[in-house]
Formats: sequence, structure tokens, C-alpha cells
Amino acid sequence: MVRPFIAGAGAIGALALLNRGLQAGLPINHLAGTGRRWRWHEHELFAAVGDNGDDHLVLLVHTPGLCGSSFEYRKLFPLLRDRGRIVAFDFLGCGLSDKPKVDYTAEAFVDQIIDAVVEFGGQGATLVASSLGAAYAIRAAARAPGLIARIVAIAPASSTDVAFGSAMRVPVFGESMYNAMVSKRALRRYLTSFAYGDPANVTSEVVDAYYAVAHQPGARFVAAAFAGGRLDCEIVRDLPFVEAPILLLWGERARNNPSRNAPEFAALAKRAEIEFFAQSALLPHDEEADAVAERIRTFLG
Repeated sequence: MVRPFIAGAGAIGALALLNRGLQAGLPINHLAGTGRRWRWHEHELFAAVGDNGDDHLVLLVHTPGLCGSSFEYRKLFPLLRDRGRIVAFDFLGCGLSDKPKVDYTAEAFVDQIIDAVVEFGGQGATLVASSLGAAYAIRAAARAPGLIARIVAIAPASSTDVAFGSAMRVPVFGESMYNAMVSKRALRRYLTSFAYGDPANVTSEVVDAYYAVAHQPGARFVAAAFAGGRLDCEIVRDLPFVEAPILLLWGERARNNPSRNAPEFAALAKRAEIEFFAQSALLPHDEEADAVAERIRTFLG
């Protein structure tokens, strides 16, 4: 009876040491703006601000998960600084923000977007958001129409069909499972197959940035919420109630070509424009940043 117990305790201890050894150094702030900490519900969120003296707020909203605004918007941030007061912020549990062990939900992220608009600019903001973050931005506009004047939705996504999130919350073993899923090899495979249209763009810098964010203490709890379906946000339910004009940006090289759904999304919106980028997948603001920035400038007028 004692030996199996000792063996089990030893295995748990070995896994715990391995997990700790896999924790990466702190992520780097890749944005050129003024970095600041934003206190939100007793937690600290990272934000970067680029201010040209204009009152117009352009709020950059990244997708929650493996990365954060300071990497996802490193190219677009400086290209849009002339369009107003540009702010990129990290969701709680992502990027350079706090990563507490809490039950993350889609509504919590929507609340963060609305509160960020109030915190950094007030009424008439433009939201530039990607993937699942774009779904949250659309819901935020439906809930707070007076605050949001325009939306740029980059490859918007609604939900996930993964269903093992609760297992990742288990101490030691859950962390071990998560670490296996976000190894550098696994991240490179995912980024090459799904996120980027050109595999050559998945450089060591890109993989290292995702790895650093994914291996911060507590980062797995956002992934657990995502895998468990708690971050789902149905765009089709919210789009008809959005008064703000929407610009939909799609990369044509995405796996299964989700850009084919663009006309369906546009038909649900009251005012929508569509733009396609032939060399990109889910991250045209990374792979074709100059072209995306120019299209957003045209949309802003």
C-alpha cells in the first residue's frame, strides 16, 4: 500500500518540476506606444497607448488565447497611430496581463472591451478586432451602441468544438497536458497549418512569442475556458443589432477558406463592407499589415 503511494507522489513531484522548468521568461512588449497598467476589477491589464492628440479612439482587440495585443498588433499599431488615439490592451489572462485562476467567460471579455472604451476614450470609438476577439467586439457594439462608432472585424470566429477544458484545470496533470499542447513543435504546427497563409512567415520569433505567453503561470486557465466552450460567442446572434458600420477583413488562404462565409456575415449586418487578402490566412494584419492598414484608413475616412 505504501509503495504505490510513494511512487504516485514521486511521479506528481517529477511532473510538477517539469512543468515549472517549462515556464518561459516574461513576454516582451512589442508595441512602440506608452506602456501602462490598467486596473480592472482588482486585476492588472497591460495596455499600450499611442497618442497623436486626436480624440478619436482606435481600440485594438486581440483574440484571447495563446498570444496578446503586444505581439498580434506589433505591425498594425504604428501604422494606425496617425488615425487617432490608438490603444492596444490585453484581456485578463492573456499576453502581459494578470493570469489569475478564474472562470473566464465570453461576457467577461465583452465587459473588458466596453470598459476599455470608457477608460481610454469614451464615445465614438473604432474597434479593430480579430478572430474570437472580433465576435466580442461585435457583441460589445450591440450592448453599448453609443460608445462604438465603427468595427473592423478581422477573420471573425464564433466558437470552438473542443470539449476537454475542465481537465486542463486539474493541478499538475492538467498543466502537463496543457504544456504538451503548447510545445514549440505543436505551436509551429498549428501556426503553419491554420493561422498563417505562408509557412515562411512562421519564424522563430513568432513561435517564441507565442511560447512565452502560453507558458506564463496561470495562462492555461484561459485555454481551459476556450477548450471547454465557455468563450463561445455567436456572431450571427449579435450582428443584426449592431448599428455601427462594419468592415470585414478576410485572408483567403485560411484552412477551409472561412472567407466564403463573408457574404453571409455581411448580409446580417445593417452596414458592412468586405475586403479579401490573397496572401494571408487568419492574420492578415500580420502577413499583409501595410495593405490592411491602408484599407482601415479608407474605412475610417
